Amino acid sequence: MAPGMSAIEQRRTASLIRVQPIEGRQDTMEACRSALFDYGQSRQLGLGLFKAGNHQAQRKWGQARFFANSNDAKNEPLPVFAGIIPLRMETKRDTLVKRLAVLAAATMMMLALGTGQAWATFAKPLKAQYKLSDTQTQLVFATLTLVFCLGMVPAGRLHDRWGPRPMAIASAVMVGAGYAVAWGFGQSFVVLWLAMGVLVGGGVATGYVCPIATAVKWFPHHKGLVCGLAAAGFGVGPVVLSSIAKGLLAHGWGVLEIYGLVAATYAPVILLCGLGLVRPGRESGDSENRDRPHFQTAKMGTVPIFAVPIFGDGRFWLLFAGMLCGTMPFLIVMGNVEVLGGWFGVGVMAALGVPVVAVGNTAGRLFWGRVLDRLGQRRAMLASQTMMLAAVVAMLAFGGNGAVFLAAAAAIGFCYGSNFAIFPATVAALYGAERMGTVYSWVMAAQGISSLGSIAGGHLFTATGSYYPGLGIGAVAITCGLVLTLILSKRLGLR
Repeated sequence: MAPGMSAIEQRRTASLIRVQPIEGRQDTMEACRSALFDYGQSRQLGLGLFKAGNHQAQRKWGQARFFANSNDAKNEPLPVFAGIIPLRMETKRDTLVKRLAVLAAATMMMLALGTGQAWATFAKPLKAQYKLSDTQTQLVFATLTLVFCLGMVPAGRLHDRWGPRPMAIASAVMVGAGYAVAWGFGQSFVVLWLAMGVLVGGGVATGYVCPIATAVKWFPHHKGLVCGLAAAGFGVGPVVLSSIAKGLLAHGWGVLEIYGLVAATYAPVILLCGLGLVRPGRESGDSENRDRPHFQTAKMGTVPIFAVPIFGDGRFWLLFAGMLCGTMPFLIVMGNVEVLGGWFGVGVMAALGVPVVAVGNTAGRLFWGRVLDRLGQRRAMLASQTMMLAAVVAMLAFGGNGAVFLAAAAAIGFCYGSNFAIFPATVAALYGAERMGTVYSWVMAAQGISSLGSIAGGHLFTATGSYYPGLGIGAVAITCGLVLTLILSKRLGLR
């Protein structure tokens, strides 16, 4: 480095210079380093892209590229000196294209991962063809939800250690294997339960954190909206698969044959979209996070779970309780929404239950993310929980009316979607985007516990012949969540 530079400045400059000659000529490296040595005396190392040498040297040696960055820099173009000619710097438009590409890949990957919530479409034909009971079909759905939520805890930590791409590959393999096993051997309830509940649930858990955590890092000023957009794909997934499955079932396909088609198509989509998830670095233009070590290094280290003492933090337990109480009514309804509609006597309108709930779920993820950015965490949580309680009460009181049943089911899905826009964005705001994989996975574990409510609802229906007790459990749960949020959120500093 240049004379007069301190040892710290020399180490910083040396560590931030990367030279990559296209033809592998060592002469090009030396030319660049020599020019930097001369220019280093000015202590104005801007961020830019350069060519080394004159035109004859360029033709002989090829191009050399390097980035130089310093805390003193003001991102001004470097002057011509020592044979170094500044090239075109990356523009805001280039950065925006990268951000939108990552967001699109995240949304598409979430769409392919959202197949599990279309289970209600397959529950009725499985019961008719393979004589499964309500308890068995609810057990598969509850296991899938439980494995998904609890599996996110180790998956989130591994994501923080290895990044999104390896986890996306593992997710594609597990989801594809689960549907393939169900296709080949799903006549046995035990195999179907293991394939759909454990393998598919584990695959969804492995991949779920990747799109959201990556997208939030690219859009740090719009956490709620971006979380909602990425998570909306997860809500669209059941609508798409349910529509395809109903069409195929009407043409004589069996459920297990449809599972084989899902294995052959959805797993490659997860894989390809996962490979498009790139974490931001200096090129992201993220002025808020550019100076953090995480964004300045090519490899992100592990964020230990106890780096932030979340288990002693009241804010974490409020988020955990909010997720637990806010998801239980949906899980009770969604697992058997068509059967529930038939029990209420709404006739053919019961067949619209799955797409109506899924559309509400998707719309909620988009809507509540925007509400969070505008109104803040506390108001968004209270509004969504209040609406959820009103929807459950309406279904209990007037579920026999087809229009009320569908409206209440859509509202339950709408408010359920709020959890996956509000809570990840709140985690990112409170604990930092770099800790999302670890912290948010523990918040999501609450949904695994709430899935026990759907099992309890199935048992109560078998014992009493009524869905009122299960819906009553959902009403009590969301009431508890609303009271806790109302009392504790302001005290704990949620805005």
